[in-house]
Amino acid sequence: MPQTSPDRRGRPRGTSARKYFDAKSQVLWNEFDNEVTTIRANLRQTSGDLPVMDAVRHAVIAANYYRAEDVPELRMRMHLISTVPELVASATVHYDAWERAITEFVARRTDQPADSLYPLAVGRATLAVCRAAYERWSIHADADLTLYLDAALRALAAGFRDDILTAEPQGGGTRRR
Repeated sequence: MPQTSPDRRGRPRGTSARKYFDAKSQVLWNEFDNEVTTIRANLRQTSGDLPVMDAVRHAVIAANYYRAEDVPELRMRMHLISTVPELVASATVHYDAWERAITEFVARRTDQPADSLYPLAVGRATLAVCRAAYERWSIHADADLTLYLDAALRALAAGFRDDILTAEPQGGGTRRR
């Protein structure tokens, strides 16, 4: 099915003015892609005085605040993205875009090419710890997602020192957007 949108003429009769997707997997990835856009925007607005990893942590956390009523759907989406073969297979392009948002920011801040060691390392490491945080949050359902993201990103920024690796986040309700 070709991609169409509410603005395109020739929408099939009897269909609502909503966004259409090429595949079912795109419906689930749409919110993820919106998160990448939000992270990019947050990073563009970051003060140059804020250390790189603090800026990344703030941008990621700000993009991941959800209203309490949105949490069950988000948990289900995260579970599906990590367990349904079609979604797992389509993940690479979306994770690459997420990683690239961080990599390009670090490259700008450090005046290095985006394909140099440190921007790539920060982008990939950040994606890895955030994926771990999403997974643990999705499984445990015991705390706000941002608590897991904050803990994972602080541990990364601290070089995973022993004193940081004490306990997983627990408790707390869901923060509202």
